[in-house]
Amino acid sequence: MSDTQTAAPFDVRERLSALILAGTTDMAPSVMKVPLDNYRDPARHAEEIDKIFRRQPLQAAPTAAIPNPGDFTVRDILDRSLLISRGADGTAQVLLNYCTHRGALIAEGEGCTKRHACPYHGWAFDSGGTLVGIPGAEGFEELDRDTAGLVKLPTVEAYGFIWFTLDPNGTIDIEADLGSFGAELERWGYDKFWKVAVMDLEFDANWKTTVEAFSETYHFPYVHGSSIGGGVISNTATFDLFDGAHRLGAALVGMRDHAEGNAEFDPDWQTSLLYWKCPDLMLANTPFGVEVVQITPTLDPGRTRLRHTMLAKSAPTTDEELEIAEVMSTPAADAIRLEDVPTLATCARGLAEGEHGHATIGRNEPGVQNVHNQVQKRLDTNN
Repeated sequence: MSDTQTAAPFDVRERLSALILAGTTDMAPSVMKVPLDNYRDPARHAEEIDKIFRRQPLQAAPTAAIPNPGDFTVRDILDRSLLISRGADGTAQVLLNYCTHRGALIAEGEGCTKRHACPYHGWAFDSGGTLVGIPGAEGFEELDRDTAGLVKLPTVEAYGFIWFTLDPNGTIDIEADLGSFGAELERWGYDKFWKVAVMDLEFDANWKTTVEAFSETYHFPYVHGSSIGGGVISNTATFDLFDGAHRLGAALVGMRDHAEGNAEFDPDWQTSLLYWKCPDLMLANTPFGVEVVQITPTLDPGRTRLRHTMLAKSAPTTDEELEIAEVMSTPAADAIRLEDVPTLATCARGLAEGEHGHATIGRNEPGVQNVHNQVQKRLDTNN
C-alpha cells in the first residue's frame, strides 16, 4: 500500500499487474474493528452531522449538471433543500430553496429558467437568487429587495465540481480542503464532461456503510455477479492516499492480458480509478466517462441519500452517440439501485440489531478502513 502523494497512472499499471500475477491486492497493516455504535448510535450520528457535514465543504453538483446560465438542480441534504443554480453571469451558486416571504419551496427537480416563481404568492427570484418580482408590491414598500433574496451559501466552483458549505456565515477554502487531491482531479478535466443521466435514491443504510460499498471491489462477485461484476477482477486493487482522499486502482478483466504480457496497456479498458473525498464524493471512472456518486446522511442514522450522476467525456454530436451514452449509463445505475441498495438495507438491519459488537474490516479493504480513519480524524479535530 502506498501513502505517496505522487502515484502516477504508470505506477498504478505496474503495481496492478504485479497484484494480478500474485493473486492479491494492496493491504492495510492490520484488521480494523469498527464498533456497531459508530453506525447506529444517534449521539454519534449527530456529532458526525455537526462536525463534518455542517462545517466541511461538500459537493453540490458536477459543473456538467448545470452547464448553462439559468440551469438548476434541486437536492435535499440533511435537513435543507438546496437550489443549485447558474446565474445569468455564469456563476454557480448554492441557495437555500425557501422563499423569503413565507418559506415555500421555490424550485423542484431540474431545468433551465431565468426566474423561479414561488408557488404560494408568486414572489420571483432570478437564477442568481435576487428578488426581482413581488405581486402586490405596494404592500411591501418598506422591504429592501437587495437583502430579501434567497439565502446564499458559500460556494466555489473548481475542478469540474461545485463545492459549498451549509453554514451561510461560513467560509470555504477549497484548495486547502482538497490539498494534493486537487491535482489528481485536475488531470481528468471533469469540467469538460457532459451530463447523461441523474438518479436520486433514499434508502435504509448508514451513510458510512454506503460509502464503504464504493471503497472496495471485494463484494463484486457476490452482489454484482450477474451484472457489472463480470467485468472486474474482484478484490484486486491498488490503494493511494491524497491528503486523506483515496484512490483505488481497480483491475478490469482486460488487465489480466496486459499483466501476462499478451496485450498492450489500455487504461480505459483495463483499469478503473475510483476516488473518495471525505465526506460525500465518490468518483468511478469508466471508459466512457465518470460516475459521480454523492452520499449524504439524513437525520436518521439508518437512512441515506444518494445521487448518482453519469457524465460522458464529451457531449454527443449525433443521435447514435447520444443513444450509446444513455445505454452505457444504465448498467451502473441499475447495479446501485437493484443490487447495492437491497444489500445495504440488510446491512442496515444487521448493524442496528446486531449483538456482535463490531464490524470487521479486512486488511484487503484499505479504502473502507480509510473511510473510518478520515471520519474519526474530523471528529477529533473539529471541536
